Amino acid sequence: MTRIHKPKLRDVARLAGVSLGSASRALSNPDQVKPATLAKVDAAVRELQYVRNGAARALALRRTFSVAAIFPTLNNPIYADSIQALQQRLNEFGYQLIIASHEYDRNREVLSVRNFIERGVEGIFLVGTDHDPSVFEMLQVAQRPYVLMWTVDDCQEHCAVGFSNVRGGQLVADHLLALGHRDMAVLTGRRQHNERARFRIQGVRQRCAHYGVEVPESRIVEQAFSLEGGRAGLDAVLAMEPRPTALICTTDLLALGASEQAKRRGVNIPSDLSITGFDDISFSAIASPSLTSVRVPIFEIGRISADSLIAQIEGAQIDQVIELDIALVPRESSKLLVRQS
Repeated sequence: MTRIHKPKLRDVARLAGVSLGSASRALSNPDQVKPATLAKVDAAVRELQYVRNGAARALALRRTFSVAAIFPTLNNPIYADSIQALQQRLNEFGYQLIIASHEYDRNREVLSVRNFIERGVEGIFLVGTDHDPSVFEMLQVAQRPYVLMWTVDDCQEHCAVGFSNVRGGQLVADHLLALGHRDMAVLTGRRQHNERARFRIQGVRQRCAHYGVEVPESRIVEQAFSLEGGRAGLDAVLAMEPRPTALICTTDLLALGASEQAKRRGVNIPSDLSITGFDDISFSAIASPSLTSVRVPIFEIGRISADSLIAQIEGAQIDQVIELDIALVPRESSKLLVRQS
């Protein structure tokens, strides 16, 4: 068997015509070397296809330059956009992002956190505030900084970057109330261990109650956070007596699934039933009918969360909680309610 020579740093230095120390600094601290030296080393690295020994580098520096993000699911397009935003920002600072999902299983999330800490990640991104207490205990003992993304509701004790889900629910309720709707149903994923869904519904109920409108528990349907969950949820809503005039979905995926099922069932959206979503994923604007939704600053959350985690890793001071603005985007799926006389 032919043995392939694996290029080493000294090979890079020899080809570039620089000292071993200069080659090392060019790769580890490029801002500390002259542009001409950096160009020579970069050309040598490309020609030799040199790859640094990450394990050796991490051992020498006692750093891995890697961080982890654990998402509830990777099926929701909004989380895919968030991963892109995180990765782009982290790349600018030389950090590698490692991804995992727990599919709304707390035990799986605990195992992922433990595994990432054992692998030496320098910080972790989590979604939301509702986590098993052992997650925060492990992070504290291991002295790993973290950022909670997507929510600022009830997170005074944590570093968080996101928005108020309660406010989001209020925006939806205000919109539908202004259109004349007084009989609303809510379609959500499981609320247990998901404060984002709970706070969105809380916002809806609070605003409705302010105007004397009740959204009872019997009008709240729980399904899987998926298109299929939206389809099943729409069937459950159509079986309600009397039938609601508006359906509030806590995610766009549920709303899009519900809208599709409405077409199959011969229900006209929005004449027979107004539907709203939450997140404003890219598909919402091109759906037929286009979906009224709450726009979430996905890329801003990713960018600021990355900045916040890196600042903690580097020992810099940060704002503990950063709240970003959200807005309701009215589209074709909701309309003024015309009551029969």
